[in-house]
Amino acid sequence: MYEHKEDSCRMGPYCIILSLEWATEEDELDFARGAHQEITNDCAPSSCGNILNISSPFRLNTDPGSCGNGLVELACEDNVRLTLHLNMVKYYVEAINYSDSTIRLVDPAVQKDDCFSIPHHSLTETVFYSPYFIDNNSYYRFDYKYWEESSVLTFICCENEILNPPGYIMDTSSCKNSSGTAHNSSPSCVNMEGHSYVMVGGYDKEIKDVPDLCRVNLMYTVPKNVRNMSYTDVHDILADGFELQWAKNKKLL
Repeated sequence: MYEHKEDSCRMGPYCIILSLEWATEEDELDFARGAHQEITNDCAPSSCGNILNISSPFRLNTDPGSCGNGLVELACEDNVRLTLHLNMVKYYVEAINYSDSTIRLVDPAVQKDDCFSIPHHSLTETVFYSPYFIDNNSYYRFDYKYWEESSVLTFICCENEILNPPGYIMDTSSCKNSSGTAHNSSPSCVNMEGHSYVMVGGYDKEIKDVPDLCRVNLMYTVPKNVRNMSYTDVHDILADGFELQWAKNKKLL
């Protein structure tokens, strides 16, 4: 893997997906040692909206400073909406399951019944690289739960219509506006003229080239294989969000 780093970067926007694989194990340990915070478990659970029993490793920003973990701090907006920031990007927290150590997140920009609404920020493997937190001299991090069956959506805006697009390019014309007509300048072509498409690729599958005269606006990982789905079905998956799992990695040296 490492000897192909330079060649891989020639794939342009897809380098962001591969960048995590170039980090060394020692880099991970250095980060964990230098940026860790200890977990405190003996605090009363908190709640926000319909999410109850918020407890270690999470904490609300209104909890006492000794509770939970500062690297995994949640906020309660208007006392009804739980949020989490990852790499300075805000996500809504839809659920926390302590039995299987998962948290389900969704981009606030995505609306369930509006297929024109798409995430405002890319979601790739680099987002899941942090945070780390420490408990009993072992470090933990968030991991994406569905890498093997996941798909990477690349939202592109093209100057020209793609006639007879190949199977890995999804036409967004099934997305209708409030008048019931297709609007080909959305969702990938926000505030610009063009034709909107979504390229579909698997995490471990062959990476396709971006068509000529097309601009990449967003890359987003979804937890399913979405080949042969309509764009409206894919948007429903976006609106359902994704799950991260916090897991123990290894003992610190």
